[in-house]
Amino acid sequence: MKNKLVGAGLVAGAAWATYHRLRKPQPFKSNYASAPTKILIVGGGFGGLAAARELARMLSGSEEVGVALLDRVNYTTFWPMVPSVIPRNLEVRHVAHSIRPILRPLGIEFFQDEVTGVDFETRQAKTDDDTFSYDYLILSPGSRTTYFGTPGAKENTMDTKGLRNALQIRNQVIDCFEEAQRRRGELPDGLLTFVFVGGGPTGVEAAADTHDLIFDVLQDDYPNVDFGQVRIVLVNAGDSILKGVDPSLVRAATRRLASLRIEIVSDAKAEEVRPDAVVLSDGQTIPTFTSVWAAGVGPPPLVESLDVEKDHRGRILVDEFLRVKSRPGVYAVGDCTKIDYDGSPVPALAQAAEQQGKRAALNLAAEIRGEAPSPFRYRSLGQLVDLGESSALVDILGTKTSGLLGALVWKGVYLYELGYNLNRAQVLADWTIDLFARSDTAKLFEES
Repeated sequence: MKNKLVGAGLVAGAAWATYHRLRKPQPFKSNYASAPTKILIVGGGFGGLAAARELARMLSGSEEVGVALLDRVNYTTFWPMVPSVIPRNLEVRHVAHSIRPILRPLGIEFFQDEVTGVDFETRQAKTDDDTFSYDYLILSPGSRTTYFGTPGAKENTMDTKGLRNALQIRNQVIDCFEEAQRRRGELPDGLLTFVFVGGGPTGVEAAADTHDLIFDVLQDDYPNVDFGQVRIVLVNAGDSILKGVDPSLVRAATRRLASLRIEIVSDAKAEEVRPDAVVLSDGQTIPTFTSVWAAGVGPPPLVESLDVEKDHRGRILVDEFLRVKSRPGVYAVGDCTKIDYDGSPVPALAQAAEQQGKRAALNLAAEIRGEAPSPFRYRSLGQLVDLGESSALVDILGTKTSGLLGALVWKGVYLYELGYNLNRAQVLADWTIDLFARSDTAKLFEES
């Protein structure tokens, strides 16, 4: 009986391996420089990589098409897990993955270079050091933090876009406690006050993870500091946090933040950010040496330089097929775009960028084959919001939960979505170690 079970297991394993090999797309046969048809992808984030994978699937093994992807860095970041770097629940390198191993099996070339402009007439993408000719172009350059013209915001806040930024927040918080420990007495007003501007998912997650850093990691190492003086303030322009999230989950999040003593200031905007204070539109001035900006994103410099139609926020206008208006052969996806159609606005989320990248690739492949394109329709798969250790909000296809169960689902979903086996193993190891050992309080990767 045992031998039969082993045999059945081997047969099943072989069948699965064969199926996996058969469904795996054949790599492109032509290199980019010599290919008769060149497809260039700008940006290695969720949208750009989704487009690359779908092109490989649709044009599997083509000898006529060559595909290349350009990005200024050689890794892709799994943005949903970036706030977890603040309390060091995750190592920095475990939420980033090298782009080359993703693209190489697909026969897609990668060049680490930053596109600074595009000549649509000659079909050339330009960098500081090179020029890349193309026949078809997919723009997916992502976004950057926007400060809405708020005086002092850019100069005096830290933003949340990227691993380096998460580490900067962590190091700044630790510096404040080092200073408080050294003084051993009366502290400057605002030294232990931490202000987060923006009540969306990013601001909420950053505030909750900063709370974990302070009370779960730092507290035992600073015996001369009165942790009762700590204030974490979340400034929200609307009447409630987490706009667009189910109201029942918003209420759960509000209760959770209250239990952590995170103050929520609603119906207020940051009117000015000073080195030692944040001035709000409701008349409050909050003394602080640590301000974090999570209030919005806008198009990156590349998009600003492009001669294309844009909306009032500077985003590229695309049609319902994700084609850039008046620019044949050019598609654009992700946070830098606005779809000019009658449908609902597409949120600036990873799942939206992935769906757009896939649809743009499908429509581009259809264009090459002389087939009709299909319109893009965003389908929300739900939303997950980390609320710190042992709590998260989960809304997946209408199924909602929060608290500890939400945290377990959050971990499971993102572990699956992470997509790369080595990173999954490393992240799982990080979480397991975090159950039994307190994170180290060292500051990392500071500029010398």
